[in-house]
Order: sequence, then structure tokens, then C-alpha cells
Amino acid sequence: MDERYSVLMSVYRKEKPEYFRAALLSIRGQSCPADEVVLVCDGPLTKELDQVIQEFQFQESFPRLKVIRLPENLGLGGALSKGLACCKNELVARMDTDDIAEKNRCQRQLSYFKEHPETDVLSGTLAEFEGGALTEKEAAGCVLAKKNLPSSHQELSAYLKYRNPINHPCVMFRKGKAERAGGYQPCPLFEDYDLWVRMYLQGCRFANLSQTILYMRVNDMHMRRGGISYARAIIAFQVKMHRRRVITLPQCLYSMAVRVAVSLLPNGIRKRLYGRKLRSPGREVKGKR
Repeated sequence: MDERYSVLMSVYRKEKPEYFRAALLSIRGQSCPADEVVLVCDGPLTKELDQVIQEFQFQESFPRLKVIRLPENLGLGGALSKGLACCKNELVARMDTDDIAEKNRCQRQLSYFKEHPETDVLSGTLAEFEGGALTEKEAAGCVLAKKNLPSSHQELSAYLKYRNPINHPCVMFRKGKAERAGGYQPCPLFEDYDLWVRMYLQGCRFANLSQTILYMRVNDMHMRRGGISYARAIIAFQVKMHRRRVITLPQCLYSMAVRVAVSLLPNGIRKRLYGRKLRSPGREVKGKR
């Protein structure tokens, strides 16, 4: 199997340069190096973020860095759509600009694709952490919980009806299959879930690794998962799932009721709910959260 793969990233001006640098360093340190990194600048960046990009553009030890600059912010879905079209390899690994990849992450995924060529979308366990860790070792020392999803396609086919079946920050997928399903499309806050549903409906096969392959920074995540806008996005996506006949009307109504209720809780209560009930220290989160 060809072990060449592309890494797809999107950065925008509000991100912290030190976290961005740490993410890129974790890509540079992969045991199986990427063939290229496609970086979409989603609108104008700060001087500090641009300096990080320049730093890596001239590193011989870093994969070829293909920088795509968008004149205005399109949001994650729009930015990733532009970037995916520019990836030259069939296998594409997603990476956020504030997370830290485990050094064997991509090697593990490439090996799985080689052993299971029927697989189209593959993620793995991610370890959630808070704080300013800048290395894999530092992140591993402050893990709050691990999100471990079902592993087999059969399990994920059922799971998809209720929750996102793939950890987007550490996914590797086949570009051709994603593009045939329409690629990333506008779907506020659910761009990846929307893509997996469309790929599933076209017969694509999913899997997850049990090993931890990414350290995901979750600083203030509870803030991003609440409010009127988030509640509206939940409703819109559940309606879309029903119209596609992925879920029944009762399933749609139940999911909307539960998720909207949680999203409208005060930030402090929602943080405690995620941190103490759903993300208790040392607990592996598997199945429904």
C-alpha cells in the first residue's frame, strides 16, 4: 500500500500561535511522515500566526507545506472544502491547529487501512486535556478523559443515528469517497457529522482504533457547546437527519429535546455536567455521552 498521505488543517485569526506551533510540531514528529500538509488560512491571520507559518515553510524536516489563503472567513466547512480539493493524496488525515498528535498516530492508521482495505473512514481514541501543554508528554500528564468510540462498522452504523461516529480531529479518510459524497458542505457546527452521514448513505465503511492517537485541547469547550445558536444548529441537523431517513421522527424529537435542553443550561452547570458526569477524570467515554 502507498503510505503517502496528506494532512488537512484550517487556521483562523483567533487561534493561539503557541498551540498552532505545537500542532505542527506533532505533525513533523510523526513516525511515518506526511507527504504534504495542506493548510487553509480561513481569512486574514494575525502577524504571530503568519510567523509560525513562515517558520515551518522553510524547515527541510517538515513535509511540503501548501498554504491556501482565503480573503475572508468561510467557517470550518468552507475552509476544509477548499483544502480537500488541493490534497494530492487519496488518504487525508485531519488535524486541528490546537491539538497534539500522538507520534504513531498516522502510522497506526495507515497500517489499519493496509490490513482493512474496505475501510473508508478511520479515527481512534482521543484524550481530552485542558491547559497550555505544548508537547505530547505534557498533554499526556493532564488528560481529563478519553473518548473511545465503537470500533466496528456494524456498531457505528447504529451509533451514527444518535451520536457522531467519528472523532473528527483524528480522522483519516479516502478523499475520493468523501468527494463522491459531496465533501465538506455548509452545516454549522456539524460539518463533519454531516459528511459522515452522507458517506454512510453511499455505502462507505467506518472504523475506529482503540488506541489513543490524539490529545485534544478542550479549553472552554462547554462554552462552544451552548447557547441559542448551538441549539438552532442542533435542531437543523436533526431535521436534516430525519429528512434523509437516517432517523425516525420519534428519534428526531427525542434527540432535539435532550440536546437542546443541555445546550441551554447556564455555562457553569453545563461545564460541571461535561466535566463531572460525562467526562469524569480517568474515565473512558464510550457510546452515548
